[in-house]
Amino acid sequence: MTSPDGGDGLGSGPLAGLRVIDLTTDLGRFGTKLLSEAGAEVVKAAGQGERGASMVDPAADALGGVLDWWYDGGKRQVDLDLGTERGRANYRALARRADVVIECEVPGSLSRLGLDHEHLVIENPQLTQISLTPYGRTGPRAGWVSSDLVAGAMGGVMSITGLADEPLNSWGGQNHNFGGFAAAICALAGVRSARRTGVGQLVDLSLHEVVTGSIENLFMQYFFDDLLPMPKVAQRQGSLHWLGIYEVAPARTGYVMITPTPAAQPMVAWMLERGIEAARPFEGAPVEELLANAPALMAAMREFLLTEDAGPLFVEAQARHIAFGEVQTVAQAADNPQYRFRELYRSEASTGVTSPARLVRFVGTPVGAPRPPAPQPADVEAILASWWDRPEVAALAADADPTDKPLTGVRVLDLSWVLAGPFATRILGDLGADVVKVQHEARATLVNRPDYPYYFVWNRSKRSATIDLKHPDAIAAIRRLVEQSDVLVENYSSGVLSRLGLGWDDVRAWNERLVYVSMSGPGHQGPWKDVISYAPTIHALCGLTHLTNPRDTGDVGCGFSLNDHAAGFASAFSILAALEARDRTGAGQYIDMAQLEIGTYLLGPAMIDFVNNGREAQPSGNLDGLADRVPNEVYRATDGFVAVTANDDAMWARLAPLLDLPADWSTEHRRAERTVVDAALTGWAANRSAEQAVDTLQAVNVAAGIVQDADQLFRLDPQHRARGFWTSGDHDEFGHRPHDRFPARWSTSELEPYRLSPAYLGESNFEVWGDVAGLDVDIIAEGMGSGLFS
Repeated sequence: MTSPDGGDGLGSGPLAGLRVIDLTTDLGRFGTKLLSEAGAEVVKAAGQGERGASMVDPAADALGGVLDWWYDGGKRQVDLDLGTERGRANYRALARRADVVIECEVPGSLSRLGLDHEHLVIENPQLTQISLTPYGRTGPRAGWVSSDLVAGAMGGVMSITGLADEPLNSWGGQNHNFGGFAAAICALAGVRSARRTGVGQLVDLSLHEVVTGSIENLFMQYFFDDLLPMPKVAQRQGSLHWLGIYEVAPARTGYVMITPTPAAQPMVAWMLERGIEAARPFEGAPVEELLANAPALMAAMREFLLTEDAGPLFVEAQARHIAFGEVQTVAQAADNPQYRFRELYRSEASTGVTSPARLVRFVGTPVGAPRPPAPQPADVEAILASWWDRPEVAALAADADPTDKPLTGVRVLDLSWVLAGPFATRILGDLGADVVKVQHEARATLVNRPDYPYYFVWNRSKRSATIDLKHPDAIAAIRRLVEQSDVLVENYSSGVLSRLGLGWDDVRAWNERLVYVSMSGPGHQGPWKDVISYAPTIHALCGLTHLTNPRDTGDVGCGFSLNDHAAGFASAFSILAALEARDRTGAGQYIDMAQLEIGTYLLGPAMIDFVNNGREAQPSGNLDGLADRVPNEVYRATDGFVAVTANDDAMWARLAPLLDLPADWSTEHRRAERTVVDAALTGWAANRSAEQAVDTLQAVNVAAGIVQDADQLFRLDPQHRARGFWTSGDHDEFGHRPHDRFPARWSTSELEPYRLSPAYLGESNFEVWGDVAGLDVDIIAEGMGSGLFS
């Protein structure tokens, strides 16, 4: 079908046929981009967001606005002025035929117009509406304004990213990207629930909660300070990972992310070959001793790094099975040979504009080539004509209850470990999927052990079963689980599961409706397929570490495993998209995810600007690398730090009188006077407490927030408290412990109570191998005794 404005209509990809209304601002723009790229027909209200706010001057740029190409490519636009009766009528008409609305409207504004979910479902009972707002629709800060910088400050990101006296935000709008991921996931879960129950839902999604709940170690340290030998309140410590064995350091030229994992003794031997005598005490030492003396070992590695250039060190380390990662620039990431092999970049047919073309590879329902942003608004009547009326669909399940969790009835077989995969399956489990986490005792080390706090944080909402996949009877046993599952998620190294007989080509013969997700590092094929990577390695190689730095610095980067969380979000989204395709086609499919590609995808605007315009983004601290808003910086108060952003000229006009600066300074003028603006805010904040400064700025509707740490977020944050973000439960291993909730409130689904993480491996062996796989109790007991179920 060709759309009236010459677009691709329903498009290709797993979400072909899904109808989405986009009322987002910059906060949610990434979420509707994901849906559009995956094939949904997204209709964007013209004027929403900051269209045209670009990394470059559109008048001098053949692309007409990099951000428009990245976020709005393939979307159709319509003129929807909700302040007029005609605009409201058009919106109601579109909503009558849509599957999803994603909006970022000020809480209460749609209700006052008679356009909120409660009004729309009268004519479209199965409509799912995602309300993504900075702090949620309820609570004392529901009306506060924000920015990506402020979200990172208030949510906890900047409490562990940067230097001790210099809080740093992740480059490229990553907090908003996390919110967009969450919105897209909730949208697809809501659609699935509506089809099952016949009831559409309003999902009140808080960016503040999304960010706070997606920081690897922040609350593991806080909630388990009685068990962990590390500070209760995690601090900024440059590039040093919380485990103490990943760090970015200077080489003779360039920078390298260094780690002794996963082959510590080969690393020690390499250093001794180069004459680094500081490595001598570690020769032959067991892993436990190396970890206990990590600071001295890392110091020896930093000394070693200065003997060679970054590029050759990376190549040699990987040849020795050591997970080094060169800190690569945007230009290097754009020219990555692995990306060329896997065709990450594609060109739009009519203009030749090149961009990262996909989040993941949907092998069964591939996404189409990149599409340009709409050159002009489409006619609403033409869209309505193509969005034919659909007959009302009865609930798919006879016993469906609208209060069921959205993903009730979906079973996920989780063969993943560490963070990226477990985070994805925790999301699905929180939303109601039956997640069966399958492990083998020999691989359950450190963070993969149920008695380690990390496991508690990232493996709730799951059942635990054990199996030794190398046992002669393993494939016959696990086949029974595969046959009863909807999804399989794995993040093994390239080729491992195929050699065991559990690759995609093996299991699709057992279950043709299975969605199989492979979350490899660089991808299972290509020149880098054997590159060993952890999240810090990927940060270095994809460009994220390079850009997340103060100006003229290269050894800071992200303060937590940001890309693991992004890959987890991407996996959960892709799974739900593939299930949507399965409902339409009857067939499952293989999802090929390279976590390295996810990292570069997160930097999409920088990649588009470099590849097409030759402009290479550079590290610049908290400078807004996308729209270059001024101010957009962190300032020291008497008792902490305050993040402040003027999102537009109107917000500046409200801020300027507090600083005794001209209120009519345009964005361009403020960029020219950046040092003047920053100096004024520096002086203004220095005489106030952080709370006083933020309250004063929010009172005049200026985006501002305290750089909050774990203690402030848990004990003092009134918004988290009012919305009940924190809860607690009794755990058989850890006793009574606090934990977070899913970051959204669903209008009918009840997500609680949560199933806390398994207390020991194989906790649900008899349930899983009996009730799901259909094995007799005696056979299960025998398998546990023989080592099969171990």
